[in-house]
Amino acid sequence: MKILAMALTLALLPITPASATPALPFQPCTDVPEADCATLTVPVDRDHPDGPQIALAVARRKATDPARRIGVLMVNPGGPGGSAARYAKDAPKVFSEEVLARFDVVGYDPRGVGDSNPIYCDTSAVGLPYPSGRPDTPERFAQLTAYNHRLTEDCRTRTGPVFDRVDAQSAVRDMDDLRKSLGEKQITYYGMSYGTLYGQKYAERYGKHVRAMVIDSVVDASLPLDGLLTAGARAGEDIFTEFVRWCGATPSCALHGKDIPALYADLRARAARGGLHTPGAPDQPLTPTELANRTVRFGYSPDFARMGNYFTDLAAQPEAGFGTATRRTQAVLCQDFTGHPASAADVAAMDSHVRAAAPNVQASPIWDQALTWCAGWQGPTLNPARPWRPAAAPQVLMLNSLHDPATGYESAVSVHRQARGKAALVTYEGTGHGVYTRTPCTRAVTDSYLLDRTVPRDGLRCPAV
Repeated sequence: MKILAMALTLALLPITPASATPALPFQPCTDVPEADCATLTVPVDRDHPDGPQIALAVARRKATDPARRIGVLMVNPGGPGGSAARYAKDAPKVFSEEVLARFDVVGYDPRGVGDSNPIYCDTSAVGLPYPSGRPDTPERFAQLTAYNHRLTEDCRTRTGPVFDRVDAQSAVRDMDDLRKSLGEKQITYYGMSYGTLYGQKYAERYGKHVRAMVIDSVVDASLPLDGLLTAGARAGEDIFTEFVRWCGATPSCALHGKDIPALYADLRARAARGGLHTPGAPDQPLTPTELANRTVRFGYSPDFARMGNYFTDLAAQPEAGFGTATRRTQAVLCQDFTGHPASAADVAAMDSHVRAAAPNVQASPIWDQALTWCAGWQGPTLNPARPWRPAAAPQVLMLNSLHDPATGYESAVSVHRQARGKAALVTYEGTGHGVYTRTPCTRAVTDSYLLDRTVPRDGLRCPAV
């Protein structure tokens, strides 16, 4: 039996005083004794606070200089599906010594993630094969939605009621319960990638409880799925263009002097007909979406040398004989974003927008997973698309790379505009996903803001390295 743990990642309640929430009984973590661990119990559904409860895994690295302690730095590494508890345990790998000295670094696994009631699904129990081919015809779309319905019901049965409450709004209300349990009037927050969505929503809902907030590599939650797909495609195409430029100027590149767009077009065609396998896994077909996904992820660091080697290895493969397949992704996307395809015509229209935005990559790797998972979605959508309005929050620090393969620069510009003067955008002029640790400039700007709340000049740019 093939069991997959799928990390999934509204109603208003009055804010209760911190004293109303019991303090957390921290104990040394079994895997990292230098950190403390606890569990926070919260309602699954805030409309029914006396109903089913869920235990959230929390980890803390206490300030190394308690006499100069500022407060709590709550962190989230994104995903969706990244373990924020693990991120807090690993805080010395990320944050500067001064930040570690002055803050308790705290992270919790969002509901459905890590040790916080992970989502379980048994794909072998669906009783239907995963449909091959793009769901852009009525027949294939019907096959995909039938499969999705069966799998969703299996996930819901195995996981319990939390399956339908793994959205960002639920996550930020959990964040505020954690704040109260820690006895803090305000928190400082650092969120990266999908963690920027939680930061945005927290600042919007609980702005007066924010001391300072950094959102690094920014998700634009004002867009429906079609807009996210198109923006994601442009970000992927930008990374591909940067790779082609780098390879043309770098003799050590494995594809130096080659027609890389033509080679990539051939690889994409081979993947579409089931003719490629994942390097090192000859029994695993490589789909066009997975080809694009791996291409984009080489841009995270970035590691263009490995990207060139990867394309070279794929080109040298003998023709395989697989049928096409598609991988699953996190159902949190179905609850957090609107505009899921309702028909094959919707898929075809979205695909045409993606191809126009990314003529080489011809995919939107991150958001295409939402398209396939959420086709025919039968569940709540709890985080409607709307502009970000952090009116009650202090000035937020936004960080983004000029060439970010996952959260493209245009997303940061859009979110910055939505904030209406409540955010300062600092641009790293290089390539990669995640800005804080890139250079002395990006670290200094961020640390000064976290420690002293010194807001940098809006529009500041840190040079690439």
